[in-house]
Amino acid sequence: MAAAAQFTVYLTNCNVNNAVRQGLIEQGIDTCDSFLGYNDGDMKVVCRRMIQPGGTMPGRGAAAGRANRGISASFVAEQNLRKASCFFRNYMHRIQRPFVAAAATVALVQDVWADRFDLENPDRDVEREVIRDPAPMVKVDDIKKTLEDIDNVLNKRKGLGGSPLAYITRDTLTLPEQTPGEIDLGFSQPSREAELIRRTRDDGPAYRQDNIAVWAIIRHVAHGGPAWA
Repeated sequence: MAAAAQFTVYLTNCNVNNAVRQGLIEQGIDTCDSFLGYNDGDMKVVCRRMIQPGGTMPGRGAAAGRANRGISASFVAEQNLRKASCFFRNYMHRIQRPFVAAAATVALVQDVWADRFDLENPDRDVEREVIRDPAPMVKVDDIKKTLEDIDNVLNKRKGLGGSPLAYITRDTLTLPEQTPGEIDLGFSQPSREAELIRRTRDDGPAYRQDNIAVWAIIRHVAHGGPAWA
């Protein structure tokens, strides 16, 4: 019941009307956690299914069945729904922050959407910088420069979910609030990138693929040189 109430509060805060919320429930999405199984492309398909579900509805009286025309969902309602699912799934869940539906304002959701959308839709991000692997290390004297080059690449290159790959090599896995001597600086502090590096989850398929990507960078730098041993 609490999860359902949170779902209602969250969508209401994000200006997603009741008809769309009911349509989501009919599609099997009835809590915020339900968003975790879908990406942005999936949410667009869900919206199409709500608007044009197909099939027939019972006729009135003796009349034959009539086409099921679904619900009326405006473009704005659909956009707000996609933004809401992105904020919960691709940010709050990813950085392991407790989710308080009442505190998730339209402005906050919009801000994260503007920053994160292309990370779920990389084909649209044609301006993304090409970040090349560091050069292979050929002599021991280059170790300091090589480590700095690796750190630079890991801080700039994004993983599958849009977090800098540096989260894979962070020193401390426990969250700040669970780490003695450390405090949580708060949402998006000291910056969104720093928060992603410090708090991105170290489990799930995205983590496993990102871990492989980091190893590929390190192997490229070390293989065949003095660092390989």
